[in-house]
Amino acid sequence: MTQRIRSPYPVEALRPTSEEDRVADFRAKVRAAGQEWTGDEPDELVELLTRAAAGDPGLAAIVSAGGGLLRDFLDGYQQKTTAEVSRDLAGDLADGHPLPADVIEGFTPRYLIAVVRLAEPSRDVDALRAAAGEGALLTHRGGNVVLVIPAAGPGSGEHTVARLTQCLDGRGWLATAERDRTRLVDGFDEAFHVLRLVVAGLRPNGAYTISDVLVEYAVTLNEKVRTDLTAVIRPLRAHKVLWETLTAFVDSDYSKNKAARGLFIHRSTLDYRLRRIGDVTGCDPTSGRGAQMLTAAMIAEALQG
Repeated sequence: MTQRIRSPYPVEALRPTSEEDRVADFRAKVRAAGQEWTGDEPDELVELLTRAAAGDPGLAAIVSAGGGLLRDFLDGYQQKTTAEVSRDLAGDLADGHPLPADVIEGFTPRYLIAVVRLAEPSRDVDALRAAAGEGALLTHRGGNVVLVIPAAGPGSGEHTVARLTQCLDGRGWLATAERDRTRLVDGFDEAFHVLRLVVAGLRPNGAYTISDVLVEYAVTLNEKVRTDLTAVIRPLRAHKVLWETLTAFVDSDYSKNKAARGLFIHRSTLDYRLRRIGDVTGCDPTSGRGAQMLTAAMIAEALQG
């Protein structure tokens, strides 16, 4: 009689149990549900999982019990994300950081971007915030106050600029740009560059837009032109008196009498210094073309620094 050899492993252990099949089938349905979910609403995800467990009371009970925890978890995650974004929303916009679609959709269609350089940085910030109005965002970048202000309609930007300029009271510069909500980063770049040009060009305190610095804007955007202009003006840096004289001349809007008074020197002394500036740079500051070249060169040199 042949003796039967018993396997040390039960035959049932070599085949997937019905429980394993059940769980594997459910996991496949969960993966399919994950492919359907848009990631927008926790309730939608729970509904998909409930459908995946349909017909199996045990799995449906698990989904029902875990659904509440899932909602709490996703709700906490979304609140955390929103808090992180809104902590300095204006700063995120100014830095060009990507924002969640739901945050961008909450923006108004158009904004006025204002970048302010205050003569006394610690003053007037609260007044600027009040002048910007309800819904405005405020942050600080590079020593400047940055405001993102909803544009209520045609002409509203002009009224806002007038209020902000009044707050400055002749003690700072304001550069503005208007953009649709989808092009805010471009608006920030423009406003910041306009402010740099205004300050570097020794413009008087006040409000400016790109239309006030079109020539300087176009010239300084080209890196080679910027480098060539800097080379023109750089030799003058070795002559402190001549540099101060040119600065005063530009600041006086090329008025010899005003520049001489500002420097406390005689008009003939100013004329001599202006001739020396022409010798050093190769540009006559008293001619229209020379004055334009030297002013652009001073701005380029300031931007290089």
